[in-house]
Amino acid sequence: MHITDKQIVQRRFSRTLETYNRQAFVQQQIASKLAGLLLNLNRKHFKRILEIGCGTGFLTQKILSNSSVGEYLLNDLVDSAFKEVRQATAGLNFGRYKFIPGDAETTAFPNNIDAVFSSSSFQWFNNLESFISRMYGLLNSNGIIAFSTFGEDNFREIKTILNVGLNYKTLPEIISFVKPNFDIIHAEEWWQEEQFQCPNTVLKHMKLTGVNGLKKSFFGKAKLLTFDEKYRQLFSNKDKSVNLTYHPIIIIAKKKAR
Repeated sequence: MHITDKQIVQRRFSRTLETYNRQAFVQQQIASKLAGLLLNLNRKHFKRILEIGCGTGFLTQKILSNSSVGEYLLNDLVDSAFKEVRQATAGLNFGRYKFIPGDAETTAFPNNIDAVFSSSSFQWFNNLESFISRMYGLLNSNGIIAFSTFGEDNFREIKTILNVGLNYKTLPEIISFVKPNFDIIHAEEWWQEEQFQCPNTVLKHMKLTGVNGLKKSFFGKAKLLTFDEKYRQLFSNKDKSVNLTYHPIIIIAKKKAR
């Protein structure tokens, strides 16, 4: 099983926070979709929200635009993310943030939380089942957990060629983590292929969004040429562009009454 090295992830995302907003267009779409689904719940008032892996504030901004929030707890591996979120939400005149930096799997969080939100971060977790179980204990009655992550076909092209990738979970596996403590309100997955000019632009895209935080190795010239050849051979379109697959998953669930 692949164990995610959180220090590598932290370093890569630290370097790419400035380019993330421009390059992470898929993650931005997913955050918008998640926020839209939350709107349908007609839950507009939250005393305390905990957002895991807030990044540059894609989801934070959407939540604050559509809800009244007493206190917003923000967590991220990267300390400087908090500054990015404040900038992204500056026009909303909200100041009741508390930033809790660190690895969410080992960091202590307050309880009395109305909602736990997360967009595009749970794929980095080493024990998602344990984390979701812990969130149950922090949530108030009727509390909700709503998150997006990625499924096993995510970046399948990279996995096929380089045999590297995260230990992605399937939708049924994730549902099995959630069901013991939560009633599932919404669960879906989809596949989308993004087109890039060439294999090199795929690597650049991944680097500028920090999502290549997998291992310490780097590409030498020979390895890069082999990668380019294989990618074109297996994943080219008629116009010579190449595809990169994203496999998003969204789950929204409500805390079970005991």
